[in-house]
Amino acid sequence: MEKMFASIIVDITTSALNKPFIYVIPNDLLNEIKVGDKVVFPFGNGNNEKEGFVIEILNLEELKKKKYYINDAYFKRADAIESLKKIYRIANNKIAISQILLKIAIFLCREYSAPLSNCLKAVLPVKRIVRKNKRQVDASTKYDVDESYKKLREDIVLNEEQNSTIKKILEYYKKNTFSEHLIYGVTGSGKTEVYIKVIEEVLKDNKQVIVLIPEIALTHQTVIRLKEKFPDDIAIIHSRMSDGDKYIQYKKCEEKKASVLVGPRSAVFAPFDNLGLIVIDEVNDSSYKSDITPRYNTLDVARYRCKEQNATLITLSATPNIDLYYEANNKSDIVLHKLPKRANSDLPKVTIVDMKKEKKNGNKSIFSSYLVSKIKERLEKKEQIMLYMNRRGYNTIFTCKECGMTYKCPHCDVALVSHYDGMLKCHYCGYEIKEPMLCPNCKSNEIEKYGMGTEKLEELCIEAFPEARVLRMDRDTTSEKDGHDKIIEKFRKGMADILIGTQMIVKGHDFPNVTLVAIIQADLSLYSESYKSAEDTFSLLTQCIGRSGRNKAGESIIQCYDTDSFVYNLIKEQDYEKFYNEEIVRRKKLLYPPFMKLLNIRVGTNNESYLTNFMKDLKVILDNKNEVEAKILGPTKTNPEKLKDMHFRKIIVKCKTIDEAKKFRAICKKFKEYADKKNILKIVFDIE
Repeated sequence: MEKMFASIIVDITTSALNKPFIYVIPNDLLNEIKVGDKVVFPFGNGNNEKEGFVIEILNLEELKKKKYYINDAYFKRADAIESLKKIYRIANNKIAISQILLKIAIFLCREYSAPLSNCLKAVLPVKRIVRKNKRQVDASTKYDVDESYKKLREDIVLNEEQNSTIKKILEYYKKNTFSEHLIYGVTGSGKTEVYIKVIEEVLKDNKQVIVLIPEIALTHQTVIRLKEKFPDDIAIIHSRMSDGDKYIQYKKCEEKKASVLVGPRSAVFAPFDNLGLIVIDEVNDSSYKSDITPRYNTLDVARYRCKEQNATLITLSATPNIDLYYEANNKSDIVLHKLPKRANSDLPKVTIVDMKKEKKNGNKSIFSSYLVSKIKERLEKKEQIMLYMNRRGYNTIFTCKECGMTYKCPHCDVALVSHYDGMLKCHYCGYEIKEPMLCPNCKSNEIEKYGMGTEKLEELCIEAFPEARVLRMDRDTTSEKDGHDKIIEKFRKGMADILIGTQMIVKGHDFPNVTLVAIIQADLSLYSESYKSAEDTFSLLTQCIGRSGRNKAGESIIQCYDTDSFVYNLIKEQDYEKFYNEEIVRRKKLLYPPFMKLLNIRVGTNNESYLTNFMKDLKVILDNKNEVEAKILGPTKTNPEKLKDMHFRKIIVKCKTIDEAKKFRAICKKFKEYADKKNILKIVFDIE
């Protein structure tokens, strides 16, 4: 019997083990072990039992020729083949990775310089042993399509632009090769109706579909829309579900009992072997970028996967990323489709209110006099209102008037936020203390609270409009299971008049009876340190105002202090293309993406002086290795500078190409291995 070998990645997250190890496959397992299986084997001098994933199976001749290329480094075969150890067994909690998911894991490893074990865990479907006695409920059955919604759907008639877009996308799809489509359309232009029609044709071919959404809060609306059309084909996955619920949904996909999976970014790793389509709704949303290792961009992964499986990729947004829109306008491999007008109504009227004038006129309330009159008007008409504020909590600053001390988190360089329950909380690490009666610094009782969040806004709203039924939706009110769905369904059924919330209430929701949307403290996002602050503000506020008037005449009110900002005026015009044309000129002048690639190098440790010295040395190394005239900026402190007892610094490298950025990334990794003898530095790379 021919001797066979397995190339295995150890299931341990460390860069030192980020390479394949070769083991002999015992004769009794030759017909059982497959690529993707999780196995148990002896590891290290003590032959301790470890688990890992089989990424390749080789015969002797293949092993002698093989070189492994993983994560920017070559690992040759072991010379002493006879001394190779044998695999013990297949793991009891056997987890098999499909070929396509294994390819995606290796892609993540190479593209984002992450340990392959992390990447394998990222793509793995949730698997767990479900107790036989435990009653498991299919999460998708909780979403019922009521008669009122069915009636609303019956009245939908697609316009010429929608039909033309569907026809063109299907022409590409029927070629059975990869194609990418960007649907750009104003809010309410019927982008969802377009992709639902495309899904219908894909399912007729017995192919599978992934629908990605940016917010868990959008799950309810998206699933209802799809279930109305495809009642027996839907599976759902998101982070607020229990492991048991996730397990059932993945089993539905694996066993082909569901052909459409709906979920946030991790749903891109659906166990579908006959994929026909990936849809990325609200593709501009920052949540599509993972903030944990591997730090992948969902759009990049979706592109790779669709190319590997000859599938179609559809992205859609009312405010596409500047980079993506630039690509679609300047490259032939992205097909751009435009839906320039609303499908069933006109765009809402937009009014900008100058809060400086309100204060001069003696109005110290959070509500402008104009907004108060409009809210009362809507309440009388039995129409609904949404109030958006991008801060949760009660008060955002808690300070002593005598000595000026501001209460900050001892573990993070951020102010503690006061909540209605009398606690001061850190929204980064979760640290909390009871609000003190006296200042711990000077013992004064002159303590004052400034600023506000959604919790305080809710209280003021109830005081100002006692006749209104008010709901609040933020991270605090949606922490329980199905918290998002309960609030959304309550508001959709008209059981509340006013919905107050953070970003989760404004992304993609469609409430037919909402005719007024107000943005409270609109300036909050405009002056961040990011080069994308104008884009992020334009995108978010455009999404906000787009929730109004989707079924009848509506209005949106922006309350702000900087009324001269070009961003607000373009939002008022609701002209994305004009904003894009102005922003792209600024990006080119300042050498930002899409004209340059940015390598963000973020380094953290709990030893500040050690970090300072390392960053100085790293800057010297990068300058010396700079043979391509890249711009190396920093090191500087991050904002916030400290999180969870870790101090952070950053360096930004502006490069002309992605390959140049990857070369600088490799230099940083090698220097860290050489210089960080204590191994206490955490280094994170992000390429934009």
